[in-house]
Formats: sequence, structure tokens, C-alpha cells
Amino acid sequence: MLATINNEATAAEDDALDERKAVKADFIRNHPTYDRTFWVLSQKNPVRTFCQKLVRPAGGERIRGARPSTIAHTIFQFVLLVAIVGGIVVESNATPLYRREFYAEHGPMRGSWFDIAESVFGLTLVVEFIIKIIADGFLFTPNAYVRSIWNVLDFFIMAGIVVNVVTGLVFVGGLSRFTRSLKALRALKLITLIEMMRSTFESLIISGITRILDAAMLAMLYMIPYAVWGLNIFAGLTNACNDNNASGMSDCINEYENSVVTSNAGNPALTFPVPRVWTNPSPSTTFSFDTFRASLLILFEIVSLEGWIDVMNVVTSITGPNLQPQTNASQVNAIFFVVYNLLGGVVILTLFVR
Repeated sequence: MLATINNEATAAEDDALDERKAVKADFIRNHPTYDRTFWVLSQKNPVRTFCQKLVRPAGGERIRGARPSTIAHTIFQFVLLVAIVGGIVVESNATPLYRREFYAEHGPMRGSWFDIAESVFGLTLVVEFIIKIIADGFLFTPNAYVRSIWNVLDFFIMAGIVVNVVTGLVFVGGLSRFTRSLKALRALKLITLIEMMRSTFESLIISGITRILDAAMLAMLYMIPYAVWGLNIFAGLTNACNDNNASGMSDCINEYENSVVTSNAGNPALTFPVPRVWTNPSPSTTFSFDTFRASLLILFEIVSLEGWIDVMNVVTSITGPNLQPQTNASQVNAIFFVVYNLLGGVVILTLFVR
């Protein structure tokens, strides 16, 4: 019985799809310019037919156009793949350090080998864009270029690479770090080019974005109470003087003699005056619980179990307001971080993994 119901549902979906195609075909027949690229190139145009054999349509299938050729489409995809991989290889070799040494040796010059290589590889993306909009149009046609989210992503990748190539050819070494960094977008092209990576990206990011946002919201709702508790428990108590001989903020003034042992054996230690500073602790990163923002920030950092031992050592060394900390002076404070990381590290991170 279930098989019968499934067959009937499938047949109903097929009928609905066929009906939509028929309505679409009737509309195209009544409005011929709607299916013309730039209102000029019809489906019978040989250039458009050739382009349609190289690429797939953005949405669904072409009603009157040519179907993608298996051989031509595969070859075209392979050429794009070679261009993308080639561009990545060039960038991995022509590092900023290599470019600086190259210009130091040959002088500022346009048309270096890496600029030419980037131009050639970037040109392939422009050619792909032109072929796609000739085949199916850019905006107003039934299978327009912008009707696919992957084409939109390709457009931004191409635009970034074109900006990088043009500025690199006009200005020796590129216009700025931002324009030079746009070449990194080339690696994203592999996602839209390879079917397996595209489906994985779609299922994890696009389809699962709501679950990711739900998990992120749950994580924030989990950290906010602990940030408030940390603010009320440890505010103003984690500061310390950079002079370990100071007893607290009252005598953390003026200067003290700091000693540095020299590498040569037998030589006396090098001493120099250092100003005393009463400031936030910096075991691995500078943090405090003095404000809600600072409290939430450090809890966000240690929820991944990275550096939480350093933070716990600081709060377990609290001796009182404006007093120099001492190791294990307040060991009971460790309970706060054990409970926080037990729930946060196990429960919250498990949500994101799943």
C-alpha cells in the first residue's frame, strides 16, 4: 500500500512538473524575445548553441535550447579545473617574499611571469562568464545566469580576481594588500566546479544554516549567564603587578630592578629599571572579568578548551581586592571553570559537530 501511495505521489509530482514546463513553453512561444540572450541571440543562433553545449543551464533544463554535450562540457570543466589549480600553484610559489626578492633583483617591472600567469588564469573565468551569459542570458531569460546561487558566487570570485589582475598590471606589485588578497578567492572556485564539493557545501552550509544559527544562539545563551556570574565574582580581583615582590596595588609604583641572565657563562646578570604596572593578567592572552564584554569574550575563547587552564590559574591565585595574587590562594574558584567547561566543552561543541 505504501508503494502504491509513493508511486501516486511521484506521478503527481511528474505531472505538475510537466504542466509547469508546458506553461513555460507557451509563454516563451508567445513572447519570443523573453528567451533571447540580450533580446538578440535566439535559440537557433550557432554561437549560442555552441555555448549551450559547453555549460549547463542555471535552473532546470532548457526547453528549446541545446542540451550540454557530455564530451564538450567535460573538456570545458577540465580546462577550468586546470586553470584554477594552476593559479593556486602560481600563488603558492610567488609568495610576497618571493615577489619582493624578484623586484629587488629585476627592479620594478610590469609583465612579470607571475602577473602574466595570473592574467591567463583569470581570463579563463571571464571566458566562462561570457559563455554562460551567451548560452542562457544574464538576468531576464528563463535560465538566466543569476538564477543560480553558484553562478552568483562565481561572479564575485571572478570580479575579485579581475580586480587583483588589473591593479597588478597597472600598479607594480599591486594597489594594496586588500586587492592582492582577492586572489585567494580563486580557491573557492573549486567548490562550485567540483560536484562533490558543491553538494557537501550545500548540505552543510546552505541547507544547515538554520541549525548552525540555532546552535550558535544556544551557545550564546549558555555563555551569557556565566559571563554575568564571572563579572560579579571576579570583577576587579584578577589584576596583578608586574613586580612579583609587590604586595598589592598600594606599592605597585615607581620602578624596580629587573634582571636578565646573559648567555655567556660567568658574566653577571644584566639589570635595568622597569616601571611597575598594575594591570590585567596576560598568561597567554590579556583578559579580565571587569566588564560584561571582557567576561563574555574570555569565556567565548576558552569554551573550545584552549587556554582555560591559564585563566583558571589566575582566578585560583586571587588573594583579595588590590592584592598581589598568590598561587592556589583561592582554589575553590576552580569549580566555576570546571562546571563551565564540562557543560560548554561537551554539550555546546557537540551541537556544532552534529
